Amino acid sequence: MDKATPARGRGRLRAVVAAVVLVAAVLLALLGPLLAPHGTGEVLDMPYAPAGGSTPLGTDHLGADVLSRFLAGGRSLVLLSLAALAAAYVLGASAGMLAALRGGRIDPVVLRAADVLLSLPAFLLLSLTVVALGRGVAGVGAATAVVLLPEIVRVVRATTLQALQHDYVEAAVARGERTAYVLLREVLPNLAPVLAADAAVRFVGAVFVVSTAGFLGYGAQPPAADWGLMVLENRDGLSLQPLAVAVPAVGILVLLLAANLLVDAVFPAARRPRTRRRPVVVAADAVADAPVLRLRGLTVGADGPSGTRSVVESVDLELAPGRVLALVGPSGSGKTTLALAALGELRPGLALRQGEVHLAGLPVLGLTERALRRLRSRHAGYVPQDPRTSLAPTMRVAEHIGEFLRARSVPRAQRPERIRSALRAVRLPCDDAFLRRFPHQLSGGQRQRVALAAALAHRPDLLVLDEPTSALDPATAAALLADIKRLREDGGPAILLVAHDLAQVASAADEVAVLDAGRLVERGPVAEVLARPASATARRLVDAARMTALPGPREVANHADTPALVLRGLEARRGARRVLTAIDLSVDPGGCLSVVGPSGGGKTTLLRCLTGLHPDWSGDLRLAGAEVPHGLRGRSRDRLRMLQLVPQDPHDSLNPRHTVGRIIARPLGQYRPELDAEALRREVHRLLEQVGLAAEHADRRPEHLSGGQRQRVALARALAVEPAVLLCDEVTSALDAPTADTVIALLAGLRRELGVALVVVTHDLTVPARLGGQLAVLADGRIRESGPTDRMLSAPTDPVTAELLAAVPSLPMARPAPAGITKQP
Repeated sequence: MDKATPARGRGRLRAVVAAVVLVAAVLLALLGPLLAPHGTGEVLDMPYAPAGGSTPLGTDHLGADVLSRFLAGGRSLVLLSLAALAAAYVLGASAGMLAALRGGRIDPVVLRAADVLLSLPAFLLLSLTVVALGRGVAGVGAATAVVLLPEIVRVVRATTLQALQHDYVEAAVARGERTAYVLLREVLPNLAPVLAADAAVRFVGAVFVVSTAGFLGYGAQPPAADWGLMVLENRDGLSLQPLAVAVPAVGILVLLLAANLLVDAVFPAARRPRTRRRPVVVAADAVADAPVLRLRGLTVGADGPSGTRSVVESVDLELAPGRVLALVGPSGSGKTTLALAALGELRPGLALRQGEVHLAGLPVLGLTERALRRLRSRHAGYVPQDPRTSLAPTMRVAEHIGEFLRARSVPRAQRPERIRSALRAVRLPCDDAFLRRFPHQLSGGQRQRVALAAALAHRPDLLVLDEPTSALDPATAAALLADIKRLREDGGPAILLVAHDLAQVASAADEVAVLDAGRLVERGPVAEVLARPASATARRLVDAARMTALPGPREVANHADTPALVLRGLEARRGARRVLTAIDLSVDPGGCLSVVGPSGGGKTTLLRCLTGLHPDWSGDLRLAGAEVPHGLRGRSRDRLRMLQLVPQDPHDSLNPRHTVGRIIARPLGQYRPELDAEALRREVHRLLEQVGLAAEHADRRPEHLSGGQRQRVALARALAVEPAVLLCDEVTSALDAPTADTVIALLAGLRRELGVALVVVTHDLTVPARLGGQLAVLADGRIRESGPTDRMLSAPTDPVTAELLAAVPSLPMARPAPAGITKQP
């Protein structure tokens, strides 16, 4: 049974109870005037008369019925709070999203205005606005909106900036979508859950502000009925008739508490399902020969549109001290899910079905959050996949590693030497200048090494590395794997190495475990699996890995009279720093230009200059002989159409809120408005078939596609506008080897059949080797050498090219397997 089911059941029950209470309170407030037995201004008895007769709650300071005034007084509070919240969100969300997207002068103006409002106490801001606009319902509503506005602007701007980092947003901006479309159709749907939670919290704040305004006499004026006004009017008679104050105060309190409880139940903070507490004793040291990690029957499931499915199913696995186990398999096979489950962590939407996990001899599953943190902090380290997000952008290198040590209770006096020791272990500088660097001052390889140093600083028993080389160039990846191999040889921790490239990890790993569709289909020593793979999945991976040897020369496309793209003298800056210098490139129609180079050399910046996403550059760019402005805003629709971007990450290049059909149909509708609904549908199906997908994929969302299928959809979206040049940014880096082969073959076919020119940025030299055409090596912001691909791969003249070629991984020769380790069926 799903161990998270009781927790989810309790969460749903709390949400239902809170929703019922809130709905009842709101309905009472809205319908109360219809239920009032007397008029709100009707005098029935002497002031502050006790309960009895026709006044079951007594009378107020006027002698009017407290119950009638209470029933009539909630409507204005609820409606005014909702109206003020809606006005604040329309203005605040518009200003926040616009500031984030447009930047420039708009962003600081919006931020400074929000800062001015935030600098004033809410009470003072409320009073100043009411004085300026006048007392009454309209003045209080406007004042409440002004009080809520600055924080909404800040929240929306911050979440929008985060959303703008997604590749699908950049793809929309690069193809010339209007600002309104990008904000409303690409950004806003993905902000909806966050903004809904924030709006619910802001509603509580709006109720509080409106109630306070009523209590201060700013809102509804006598003899109108209002809960806040009732508290103000009857406070002097609290000892004589407490119900006249207590009843409206309780009404406000119930409304606030019910709204808060509903927010907490519907939008819970990320937390682990509560389970039976187990006493935990952290072991002093793992037994020398005992497995550091042991999985038994581990099954993790997910609920999808077609029912429950297993992401990881009945996996048994052991990892001994000092060993490196490479966990490989095709995209979507469950590698990362298994690695995180080994640390007691599950992604949202996943649940443990059954099984056991032991880390350093201690159970992982079913622990309290505090006990699990203690266990992991002592015995485990984890390095995530993406070096761009593995380090906190506001923390220096020393602070980042030091925070890991502080969280693990390492004494302050020991931290400086432990930090330097960890950096030396991964072959990074440990001088004061390097310790003061921020992540943006590091290359991709350096960031990954700093993350590795942080994970190693407390000397864990188990180190989990999730695709540590996927975003790195061959030389940097080879150096990182060499560090991993050296850690193994120096008696370092047991290492679980998640990877999709068998050729890369073969040199560093002792054993290989092959996953397919969540099942462990094969396991054994590296040499044994490479020499005699037993499963079909392992054979495909081995065959793909053996293809990493650079193939022979490819036919180069004939030169056309007019190149598809010509770039001359590009000089690009990022702030005061020059990042690209004297870049000259050209590619013919149907030709291919591959740009390779080490991490941090400027490859992605070059693509952003070509697309107009990075306008801070000088030089000359021409498409089909016509000059192209540097920034997006100066480019005509035809120039935007001719140059299309295929982003790097297949998991981030498609908007998760849209179907495949909608994703492809949007650029069709943008550039071919003559197509009616039926013609649009047929064209979407044709494009899907062109990239090797079926028409049925049009109704799916990206979450139901594999990595290779997502990359094909991204290609179909780019091809929809019939571009002259495709800009491909590391389109194979996140794919397993067999899937990457199919994408490369597809690109070669598009080049050959459609005459589309390709500019391919990659760190994998096997990609240009298979595509042919021209090759340019970019390092330190300069083109180090360029020419026909076959010539440069066979006879490089620059040391950078030679280093990249030498780092291309190859499978090691078979060697005897260690005793006692056998392959699993």
